[in-house]
This record gives sequence, C-alpha cells and structure tokens, in this order.
Amino acid sequence: MLLGSNAALASNDINQINLTTQSEFSNYAESLTNVLSYKTTTPPELLGWVGFDLGVSYTQANSNFKLSDQSAANSHQVDLINLQANKGFPGGIDLNVQYSMLTDSSITSLTGELRYALIQGGVINPSVSVGGFYTKVSGVKALDVSSYGIDLGVSKGFANFTPYANIGWVGASIDPTLDTTLKSESPNLLKFNAGVNINFVAFDVLIGYQQVGELDSLTLKAGYRF
Repeated sequence: MLLGSNAALASNDINQINLTTQSEFSNYAESLTNVLSYKTTTPPELLGWVGFDLGVSYTQANSNFKLSDQSAANSHQVDLINLQANKGFPGGIDLNVQYSMLTDSSITSLTGELRYALIQGGVINPSVSVGGFYTKVSGVKALDVSSYGIDLGVSKGFANFTPYANIGWVGASIDPTLDTTLKSESPNLLKFNAGVNINFVAFDVLIGYQQVGELDSLTLKAGYRF
C-alpha cells in the first residue's frame, strides 16, 4: 500500500489560504478534520496492567479539497503514516499515544487518548470502553489546528480475530493565523469506525474503516499487541 501511494500528488503543505468565503472555509475545515484528527488503530478492548500495543499504520483519508491550494477535488486522497503506542494500567485504564505524518508534507500531529473499561471482556460478554482524545497539529503555516473527541467502543474476540466498532463525536478548532477576513471554524462531527484485529502470534494486523462527518478513511496497521 505504501508503494502504491499517490506520489504524483502535489505537496500537502498549507502555507496560505486561498478561500474567500466563510462557507467555503467551513467545508474545508470539515475535510481537514477528517484528514488530521485521531485515527483509531486499536480495538476498544483494554490491555490490562501488563499489556501493551505497539504498531505502525498507513491511512488513506479522503478530502473534498486539495489541502495546499484549497481547490475543490472530489475524493482527493491524502496518505498518512501513524506510529502508535498503547499501554495498559491498573483500574481498567489504557493510555494511547499516536504520532501521525502526511507523506508529502511537513504536517504532523500528536494525539493522546485515555480509555476506561465499562465492561471487562470475558468468554461470553464483549468488552465495552469509553475514551477521550486530544490532537495537536504542527507544521501548518496558515492555520492553527487541533481536534478532540469522545467515543464508545465495543469488541469481542473470537480465536485470533477481534472485530470492533466505535461511535462518537469529533470537534476541531481551525483558526487562520495569516492576514485574512476568514473567521475560525469549529466543526462538530459524528465519528464512526469499525475493523478487525488479527493476531498471528508473532505480530498483529489491523484493518480499519473510519468515517468523520461525510468523509472516510481506511487504515492498515502492523504491530504487536499483548
């Protein structure tokens, strides 16, 4: 998938804002929220105090705009690489940290997520947890970008397969930092994601789908979950 990335795409650096109306900027802010907000790359089943989850993933996210010049582009695809580390703690708590970077840009983001187990999974019952996350984006010259949200997740392991689904909300702050008449936008969008984690003993593979508002993304992750 990495070799198949769209190398012909122009740089996704955002050094200026070419939009002239607040309505256009509002739609652009929703695309940015889908591209730059937190990508779920772990099942909501918590790890336990000795557990951990380490991995690297590739995400292809959709945008209705080219990021650099804000020109309209239906199903414009943006490629990201995500590095993720998740650690379990006593009391049914997991702490997850994710570092993401656009493959053809200087844009990066850092996310912290805290999850709490509402129902500990067992032989029969599924795992249910609630999480909150915050993402700070760097490398965007023309904008100050951050996002945050909560979700409720459920998962149930079957042999070496763990399917999962989450539903929640994502909010963002998209604030122009250059001289412009545009005002800041604060999208509030429904978030849904689902996927499956497959354990191969020596390593794990996760395939995930995520939708934020009307836009979606696909993720493939390799790592180790214990």
